[in-house]
Amino acid sequence: MMRRHDWSGSPLGPPDGWPQTLRSVVGLMLRSRFPMFVAWGPRMGFLYNDAYVDILGAKHPSALGRAFEDIWSEIWHDVGPLAHRALQGEATYVENFPLIMSRKGYDEPTWFTFSYSPVADEDGTIAGMYCVCTETTRSVLAEAARDAQTQRLSTLAEQRQLALDAAGLGWWQYDPATGIVTHDGRYGQIYGLDGAAPRHVDEINQLLHPDDAGRLWAAVHAATKPVEPHPYAVEYRIRRPDGNVRWLEARGIPTFEGEGTSRRVTSFAGTVADVTDRRLAEEVLRENEARFRLMADASPAALWLTDPTGACTFLSHQWYEFTGQTEEEALGLGWTTATHPDDAEAARTAFIEANRTRSILSIEYRLRAKDGTYRWAMDLGRPWYSEAGEYAGMVGVVFDMDARKRAEEAVEEASRRKDQFLATLAHELRNPLTPISNALQIWPRLEGRPEEAARLREMMGRQVRQMIRLIDDLLDVSRITRGKIELRRERLDLAVAIRGAVEAMEPFIESHGHALRVVLPAQPLHVEADLGRLVQVFGNLLHNAAKFTERGGRIEIAARREGDAAVVRVRDNGSGIPREMLREIFEIFAQADQTLGRQHGGLGIGLTLVETLVALHDGTVEANSEGPGQGSEFIVRLPLAAGVATGPSVVGDRDLSSLPSRRVLVVDDVQSSADTLAMMLSSIGQQPLAVYDGAAALQQWNDFAPDVAFVDIAMPGMDGYEVARRVRDLSGPTPMLVALTGFGQDEDRRRALDAGFDHHLVKPTTIDALHDLLAAGAPARD
Repeated sequence: MMRRHDWSGSPLGPPDGWPQTLRSVVGLMLRSRFPMFVAWGPRMGFLYNDAYVDILGAKHPSALGRAFEDIWSEIWHDVGPLAHRALQGEATYVENFPLIMSRKGYDEPTWFTFSYSPVADEDGTIAGMYCVCTETTRSVLAEAARDAQTQRLSTLAEQRQLALDAAGLGWWQYDPATGIVTHDGRYGQIYGLDGAAPRHVDEINQLLHPDDAGRLWAAVHAATKPVEPHPYAVEYRIRRPDGNVRWLEARGIPTFEGEGTSRRVTSFAGTVADVTDRRLAEEVLRENEARFRLMADASPAALWLTDPTGACTFLSHQWYEFTGQTEEEALGLGWTTATHPDDAEAARTAFIEANRTRSILSIEYRLRAKDGTYRWAMDLGRPWYSEAGEYAGMVGVVFDMDARKRAEEAVEEASRRKDQFLATLAHELRNPLTPISNALQIWPRLEGRPEEAARLREMMGRQVRQMIRLIDDLLDVSRITRGKIELRRERLDLAVAIRGAVEAMEPFIESHGHALRVVLPAQPLHVEADLGRLVQVFGNLLHNAAKFTERGGRIEIAARREGDAAVVRVRDNGSGIPREMLREIFEIFAQADQTLGRQHGGLGIGLTLVETLVALHDGTVEANSEGPGQGSEFIVRLPLAAGVATGPSVVGDRDLSSLPSRRVLVVDDVQSSADTLAMMLSSIGQQPLAVYDGAAALQQWNDFAPDVAFVDIAMPGMDGYEVARRVRDLSGPTPMLVALTGFGQDEDRRRALDAGFDHHLVKPTTIDALHDLLAAGAPARD
C-alpha cells in the first residue's frame, strides 16, 4: 500500500527521498505484529503498519503520510505534549491512557498503553519518533462495567442471598486427607444427588462443567495456600445427573494447623447455593439496560433519571453531546452548572422541590451548548415507583424549545409594536384633525376677516397633506408586507430625484426655519431607478431631518460618486440617534423616542420604506450618529448605470394653462365629498353636476351628456364598477371615466381599468391632479 500511495501531498515526500534512518525504522515497524506508527519530520508525517489499521478505523487509508496532528486533532491536546517530548529526546510510557477519539464517525472513549521513543537521523539529531501501542479499551471498559454492575446489583445480590439463607443453604465439609466431602441433604438437592451420605470428591468433580472445573480448583488452591490465602468464593456450573445445568456459588473457610510455610489444611468447610436464578436475572438486567440505553440514545431529547434523594444518576448521550459535559460533571446536581447563571438557582430549586414533594416537574431554562451559546430548553419530569410501591426517584426528559421560545418572544414583540403603532397612529391622526376641527368651528366667525380666513385655509391644507402623507405611507407599508411594491425603472440623473425631493420638502423645511444646503456634482450620476420612489426616499430623509432638528437648524443633502456607486448623504444637526438604535431604527414601527412626552410625531414607518425602496434599487442605506444631541447622517448608496440616461434630467415647471370647459358628472354617495369635488372642478373652469348614487347617475346621463365622469367605487346599491360597465354599454359617444376612490392598491387600479374606467385616482385628490388629468384627456383603450 505504501508503494501505491501518492506521496505528493505528504510532508514526508516520496519514499525514494527518505533518509536511511527513516527507511530502517519503517522497515522495523512493517515487520512488527504490534500496532506501531512512525512520526517523522517537523510536521511529524505519519506512517503505520497493518496492525495499526484497526486503531485508525475510518481514518485509514487517508491518514497515510499526513501530519500526526491533523490525523488525531481530537486528541492532540492529550498526546501532542508527549510527542513533542519525544522530539526533544525524552521517551515516554503510559498505561491505560484515556483518549476521546473520533475514528468511526463519532466520538468514543478509548484507552491505550503505549510508548513514544525518539529516533535520531544520521547526524544524531532527533528527527522523529516511533510508537508501540496496545488498545486496552475493552479491558478497561470491562473492568469498569464489572465494577458498575457489582455496584448496581449489590443490593439485589444481598437481598437474594438473605432470601437463600432464610431458605437454607447447602452445607459441606471437605477432608483433604481422605478426599471425603461431608454434606447435608440440601447440598445433595442442589447437586441433584440423593440423600446426605458422604461422598468422595471425585464424584462431585464429575458433575462440574468442563469449562469451569479448572477455575473452581484454582480458587480452592488459592484459598488453601499456607501463606496469604485468598477468600474462597466462586461461582461455577454443574451438570446434574438428570442433565440440568445449574449455576452454583460456593463459599468456604479453610482450617490450618502449623505455622508459616509449613502450615497445612486440615479441613475446608463452607456453603453452596443455587444462584441460577440470580445469574439469569443478571442477564435479563443486562439486556434490559441495553434496551433502555438504545431507546434513550434513539430519542431526540435527553432522558434522565434520579435516585430517591434527587441526585441525577443517568443522562442519555444527547445531554452530553449538546452540553459538552462529562458524566462526572453532570450527574448528581452538576447538570445545573450547564444552565444559564440567571436560571440556575430557579432550575435547581424547582428540581429539588419536585423531588421532595414527589410531584410533576415542568420548568424552562436556558441551557449552555458546548459552543458556549445558550438555547431555551423544556425540562419535564415525574416521580416513579418500584413494584413494591416505594418511591424510586424521578424520570424525565429535556428537549430543545429554543425555536418556539424565540417565536413566542417575536410574537410578543410584534404585539407590543402593533399596540404601540395603533396608539401612535391614533395620536398622529388626531394631530392634524384637531386644528382642522378647530378651524371649522371658528370659520363662521371670520366674516370680513380675509387674512385670517386665508391663514386657516393654508393651515387646513397643510394638515390635510400631512394626513395624506400618513395614509400613503401606510399603504406603502401594506404593499411591502405583501411584496407588492414594483418599480418603474428608467435611466435618470440622480440629481432629478434629489431636486424633486427638495422641491416637495422645501415648504416643510422652511416652516421650521432650517437652512438647507444642496450639493450636487457637476457630472450627472446616472442610475436605473423609479423616479417617484427615489423622490419618496430622499423626501422621507429630508422630512425626518427637518422634523427632528430644533428650529433654525442646518440640513444638507449631498451627492457624489464613489467608485461604481452614487452616494447621497443627508445630514442634520438635530436630536441625533442613540447608538443602540442605529440598526433598529429601520425596523417597522420603531421609534428612537418612545416616551409619552416625545416632541416629534410619526408612525415609525418612514425609514422602513426608505430601506425597502433602496433595497429594491439594489442599494443600501445606513444611519450614523454620535448619539443624542449630536445630529444624524443617513447614507444611501445606489449602483451607477452604464450608458447615457434617457429619463428626465431636470424638474420643469408645471403647465398651469387654462382648460377647455367640459361637462363633468360627479358620482359619490358621500354628499359632502361629491359637492366639494364639484366646487374644485368649478374652480378650474369646468361645469360639474353632483349626484349621490349610481342609479341617479344613469338617470342624468342622457340629459346632462357629460364629457367626463368622476365615479366613486364603494357605493351602496350600484357600485362604481357596475356604473362604468353600464355606461360603456350605452350607445353614443362615451365620456372619459375616472374612478375616484379610497382604495389605492395596484389590484384596485387594475380592477377599475378592467371595468371600463380610463383613469384611477385615490382620494383625497388635489386641484393640480384634476387639472393634469383633464389636460391629458382619456388614454387610448385596447
